[in-house]
Amino acid sequence: MIMRRRFVFFLSMFLPLCLFAQGNQARQPNVMVVPFVEPGEGENDRIKDAVLNDEAVPLALSKIKEQFNLRNFKTIDFMTEFQRVQNRAYAASALNAKSTGLQTYVDGARADIYVTVKITKEDFEGGASNVTLLMEAKERETGFSLANASIVSDRFRASKKELTEYALEGISENFFNQLKQAFRDMVNNGREVNITVNVDENCDFDMENDVVGIKDMTLSDELDEWVLENAFKGNGEIRSGGNGLNVYMRVPVYDPETGRPRSIKSETGKLRRFASSLLKDKGYTVSEKAASGQYIQLLIQNSRE
Repeated sequence: MIMRRRFVFFLSMFLPLCLFAQGNQARQPNVMVVPFVEPGEGENDRIKDAVLNDEAVPLALSKIKEQFNLRNFKTIDFMTEFQRVQNRAYAASALNAKSTGLQTYVDGARADIYVTVKITKEDFEGGASNVTLLMEAKERETGFSLANASIVSDRFRASKKELTEYALEGISENFFNQLKQAFRDMVNNGREVNITVNVDENCDFDMENDVVGIKDMTLSDELDEWVLENAFKGNGEIRSGGNGLNVYMRVPVYDPETGRPRSIKSETGKLRRFASSLLKDKGYTVSEKAASGQYIQLLIQNSRE
């Protein structure tokens, strides 16, 4: 019985090597462990402060990365990326370049998954303290949450760094199992994206009644057929709302044939180009006006002569 348990544990350690696949291609995700900071203006300064002035942060990033390595995940070292981004930011400062914060590191490293780590120290009467570690794993392209964990250290008379080291001993296997299952589901079923298509106020295209293309169908019907043919595993639908459309579709995480990563933008770009080709002869074009993770906004406008 003991030997069997050891074998199951040994097998689970190597599970990521073949866990994530589409078609016949196995693909192991890249993971980067990053510090949690509040987003918004001054975000990069908060990252620098956390990394350079809080000894607990580099320790936590290193130790959690090590836990992923022990489970045979491919990892990207945040501190290496931090130095690279800072060097690039310094070189670009003369051009008044602006950093976009944490996303700079995640996108630059091409991590499939990033894990944010938030460390909070609480002091108690008598001089004892504890720390709480909050970890959240997210998929890079969508920001979709894959796994969460909260770890609280015991109370000691110790520094934040020492308390963090104690807390890190309590990382549960459940966190890694959550992550593996959620990402496997995403790979098998695709990412969900929501594309809204609207008509510019200066454009007289009628989404409900104007026919487009060689089939003399409405744009909604044309896109409905396109989505059924091109969405990952045919998972998609079109919903009409006034003079606008909502397109819900699944797109692959990895190319089914090559195993290479597929970006949301490249997949939704195909839909935009298809819609533009239908509207071109009528004097309209389709452009991307906004994009945030899995949400894309497209706008139909008059073509520029």
